Amino acid sequence: MLGAAATSVLAQATAPDCPADRPTAPRPAAPPPSPDAPTHARADEMRSEGPDVSELVGDAEVERGGRRITGEHLRYDSANQRVSGSGDVTLTEPDGARFEVDEAELVLDRREGRTGPGTYRLPQDLGRGDAQEIEFAGPDRTVLSGVRFTTCPEGQDDWFLRSRTLELDTAEDIGTARHATLAFKGVPLFYLPYLSFPISDERKSGFLLPEIGYAGDLGLVIGAPYYFNLAPNYDATLTPRLFTDRGLQLQSEFRYLGHGLYGQLNADYLPSDDLTDTDRAFVRYTHNQMLAPRWGARLDLQRVSDEDYLSDFGNTLGLTSATHLPQIAEIAYGGPVWRFAARATDYQTVDRTLTVDPYARLPQLTLAGLLPAGPDDWFEPRFEGELVNFHRDSGVTGWRANAAPSLRMPLTRPYGFFTPQVGARYIGYSLEDAPEERPSVSAPFAALDTGLYFEREAAWGAAAYTHTLEPRLFYLYVPDRRQDDLPQFDTSLPDFTFANLFRTNRFLGGDRIGDANQLTAALTTRFIDERDGTERLRASIGRIYYFDELDVNVPPAVLEPDASDLAAEAVAWLVANWHARATVQWGTEDDAVRRSSYYLQYQPGRDRILNIGHRYIRDQVEQLDVSTEWPLGGRWTLRARSLYSLLDSQNVESYAGLEYNACCWAARIFLARRLTQSSDASGELTEQRNRILFELELSGLARLGAAPESPLAQGLFGFPMP
Repeated sequence: MLGAAATSVLAQATAPDCPADRPTAPRPAAPPPSPDAPTHARADEMRSEGPDVSELVGDAEVERGGRRITGEHLRYDSANQRVSGSGDVTLTEPDGARFEVDEAELVLDRREGRTGPGTYRLPQDLGRGDAQEIEFAGPDRTVLSGVRFTTCPEGQDDWFLRSRTLELDTAEDIGTARHATLAFKGVPLFYLPYLSFPISDERKSGFLLPEIGYAGDLGLVIGAPYYFNLAPNYDATLTPRLFTDRGLQLQSEFRYLGHGLYGQLNADYLPSDDLTDTDRAFVRYTHNQMLAPRWGARLDLQRVSDEDYLSDFGNTLGLTSATHLPQIAEIAYGGPVWRFAARATDYQTVDRTLTVDPYARLPQLTLAGLLPAGPDDWFEPRFEGELVNFHRDSGVTGWRANAAPSLRMPLTRPYGFFTPQVGARYIGYSLEDAPEERPSVSAPFAALDTGLYFEREAAWGAAAYTHTLEPRLFYLYVPDRRQDDLPQFDTSLPDFTFANLFRTNRFLGGDRIGDANQLTAALTTRFIDERDGTERLRASIGRIYYFDELDVNVPPAVLEPDASDLAAEAVAWLVANWHARATVQWGTEDDAVRRSSYYLQYQPGRDRILNIGHRYIRDQVEQLDVSTEWPLGGRWTLRARSLYSLLDSQNVESYAGLEYNACCWAARIFLARRLTQSSDASGELTEQRNRILFELELSGLARLGAAPESPLAQGLFGFPMP
């Protein structure tokens, strides 16, 4: 079942000193009392007022079918199953609901009657409040007049929903308020002529509470979402949203879930933007489905009306700095030996500085096979193949076929490994608008991957470790083949990393076969905790030695000396809660760092995390990335992130959010600034966009301020650790 979009009263903010979470399982339905159910009455003193009427005085109680009325003075008419009382009267329902009133009259078997002023509490602490009058209108229906409702605990009346009437339908698990006012800290926030909300974890159609926010480039933002509970397996949300500087936008979301499939459709439309005088729109459709055992399909289709839509309305730097939006349709098979995929991929360019669109792949067929070597097998055959049609409106287009069969012979022992490999690669084309229509190239390759394991006992303080030293040699030979007449559809050089020292083709993509006569020499060391086998430190370094010049390349040409740069990486878990990772590309020609990244993470608890990162690419990028989520004491929590360009001396993206959590409500303020593409032809990230959002979350009703996926939850996932 899809998660509820209409926030249930079971949803509750949590803080370290909040009460335990409320139960999330639906409560069992309480059947109405059987006509034959006995009625039990007791009191300190019982007086008869006739053959069927009794007066109960002192600690009086009348109970039938789990429904119980208690008080100091009750009057019981057994013929009509009518109980009345005055003073302090308490009615307890079979499901646990409780009503404490000044006076009451109730027909037990039909659950019909009225009470005077009093208080009420829903079962499982799903809500409480007070009312001027309570009407019991049948087994499942209760109508409260002059009522207040809250999910806050006793003694903490921070927010209340005041309404003329509140109808509770326990059969449908629905609460319906009419002429309601939402008050927070005694201050009225909204008037709602009609509000329907669930009183369990079941979903319910109806208006959610309005959303309010402010953004410097959008103005005041007011939204009124309406949730449609269409069926147990699909739902929708429609949100008219007013931007005072832009106009009225309609946002929609439709979700569905079936046996082996799920999907979502989002569509936003803003007619005649007040600033641009154009219609603005965004649509995205995703679908994932299991077609059969091992067969699956997926769709990911997205479009925007213009290049500036994401920078104006996007929530994250990843969206606002996107250059292309992909549209993908795919059918795939994944078996124990073979993997197959048929996909079609097209792109919408959303970067005005790009004068050439990327190639669409219409279609792309891939086939890969691996037969792992068993204990009694010597060889491990592999195959990788691709057939793809590259299409765009200008330039060279056409079909490309790739095939790469290979055979490995992995020999592994406790002291090392020895893995020879032979194979071949083939590239063939059928081109249009090219000097040669059917160019092709093929080349064999041979590789030998070998290494040794040395280990010794080591100690660090009181801890015992196994210290390993693992030298590794990787030789690769690929003969040179002329490839100047081949197009370049999707081929580039990968980042220079330690893992890429051991590739059998130095190019990404399928347009080039890299010639090679080279030897990679590498060394890895590890410290393994002997108590639990945890790897506390891993460090590796290596480089490639070239015995021949590299003749095959892609623009821009990169001339390699006799040896490559040094590639190094390290990962450490040395101290409790501390994790570190570093990668470095060291230029041996000028003895300087060409590329590096350093990440440090401290996470002493689930709600405490501090990340510090530094990323450097010579003459291109130098950024410092700091993020944290940290309790400040009491009920306060800080969430912040700053991505700062040291090269340009400016913030790329930064935000700070402060949260106060009071268990039944939470308040957050969110300040954000990020660079977006300028509106001129340069397209550089030079325009600063500032946004200030306030979010108020009332447990059991809704959020006021941010979209359903709050920006406060974005950007703090922590740096990925190997």
